[in-house]
Amino acid sequence: MQVEITVPDEFAGSIMGDLNSRRGRIQGMDNKGGNTVVKAEVPMAEMLTYGLDLTSMTQGRGSFQMEMAHYDVVPAQIQEKIVTAAKAARGVEVEEEA
Repeated sequence: MQVEITVPDEFAGSIMGDLNSRRGRIQGMDNKGGNTVVKAEVPMAEMLTYGLDLTSMTQGRGSFQMEMAHYDVVPAQIQEKIVTAAKAARGVEVEEEA
C-alpha cells in the first residue's frame, strides 16, 4: 500500500520507527505548518489495525490515507506461516520437519 501519514512534528520519530517495524519502506518526508507528512510503502497485512495504533501513538492528532500501490513477493518465513494456517483451516495435516 502507498501510505501518507500526517502527524505533528513531535511524533515523527515514533511514526518512522513504527513503519519500520511493519516492514514499511519510507519514501520521503515533508514539513507542512508544524506537521510532518511521511510517505511510505507498507504491506497491507501490516496496515489492518493502523488507524487505532496511530491514534494511540499521536494522542488522536495523526491521520493517514492509503491506496493500493502494487503486489510484491511475500518473505519466505511469512509465506510458510500463511500456508500452514491455510492447511490447518482446511483440515489438512501439516508435516513436521525433523
